[in-house]
Amino acid sequence: MGLSSLKVRFLLVSALVLALFSISAGLILRQAFEASIQDRAQEQLKIQLYGLLSAADFTEAGIELPATLSEPRFNQLQSGLFAAVYSASNRIWQSQSFLLDSDYRSGEQAPGQWRFSQFSDHDGNRFYTLSLVVLWEINQAEVPFRFVVWESEAPYLAQIRSFEQTLWLWLGVLVIAAISVVFVAVQLGFKPFTRLAAELRDVEKARLEKIQGRYPMEITPVVNNLNQLIDHERSLRERYKNSLGDLAHSLKTPLAVLKGAADQADVNNVGKAGIVQQQIDRMDDIVTYQLKRAISAVPNLSAQGALAMDLYDKMHSVLVKVYHEKNIVFTQDIRPGLRLPWDEADALEVLGNLMDNACKYGNGEVKVSAWIEAGNICLAVEDNGPGVPEKDRQLIVQRGARRDELEAGQGIGLSVVADIVSGSKGALVIQASALGGARFLIQLPLF
Repeated sequence: MGLSSLKVRFLLVSALVLALFSISAGLILRQAFEASIQDRAQEQLKIQLYGLLSAADFTEAGIELPATLSEPRFNQLQSGLFAAVYSASNRIWQSQSFLLDSDYRSGEQAPGQWRFSQFSDHDGNRFYTLSLVVLWEINQAEVPFRFVVWESEAPYLAQIRSFEQTLWLWLGVLVIAAISVVFVAVQLGFKPFTRLAAELRDVEKARLEKIQGRYPMEITPVVNNLNQLIDHERSLRERYKNSLGDLAHSLKTPLAVLKGAADQADVNNVGKAGIVQQQIDRMDDIVTYQLKRAISAVPNLSAQGALAMDLYDKMHSVLVKVYHEKNIVFTQDIRPGLRLPWDEADALEVLGNLMDNACKYGNGEVKVSAWIEAGNICLAVEDNGPGVPEKDRQLIVQRGARRDELEAGQGIGLSVVADIVSGSKGALVIQASALGGARFLIQLPLF
């Protein structure tokens, strides 16, 4: 199955939609989780800053903070938690854990305003930082003090990475599970179509008269239309069969009269009587063959097959007489012993129509070839006539279609040939001939 399969297309589209949805959901969830982490970091820093403010002692001389704070990480080097107090741009106090390579610069900040941001030192280490400006009256003047707390991003980033790994793992599992569910749903959903195809094959092979199964309401109109089409085709086939039966019945009587007249021919007309008898027998065979063909829509394949050389000799002897005024030169290149995979009636129908067309439209030269190549039986009939333009090569094999309305005929011969060849799983190809006209090549698989 490729992209021409509805199942494959549906599964691919479903997988793509699920993947895009999962990626989008993952990105949104990750962003939301990161925002919640930052909110938690801000709350933690606010608690630490409140603790720092509660430990500060404001005096007339300024501000005093103890060397050791209640939060142990402020008193431990490389703890990842730092604090400092600034007056104007000068740092007047820092915690014992303070190891930042550069002073913190936050720009202008109004008193009572909280400011949460991210900060990087010279080594590229990133921190969450929270600052607050408070005013203290010293010597009847309000002096601003900026309290700042930093905390390393590392533990928070570790939480985000852990969340990401878990998130993408479970989203991947959910996508695979969802695709599996979709696959099962597609199999169940398309099961009626598989059953419908099986019933159509049974109808084609005459094991069923029509489609009989119960189908979902969405498919029922299609099933009803198919059954109507089957009934219509069956009625047409029956009508064709009856028409051919009527034709055969009508021809039988005059053929019997001709046959009786030929039997009563005098001795001086023995040669002509023989020719008449030969053609009467041929006409009788054609009527019988067409009746069989009306009953059976497929060609009569034969394990024995008809000898290609014998077929050529029969058609050659007939066509020389029919087109004696054209003085046609017949040549053949037929592999000795080669048999065509049909009974004699179908084989004569194919070769006879092709050779007759070559005589009719050629300019006096007809060549018949038959050989085996690449696992195929090949049969070619070519002439030295005007040929068939590429634009007309598909047209002339259609029933009733003709390129030359001046020539006699109903435009049926080539369509009969095409039907027999396609029914044998072969191919009919129209090419340009080396003789200058058309070349009709038939390729049949070896049975």
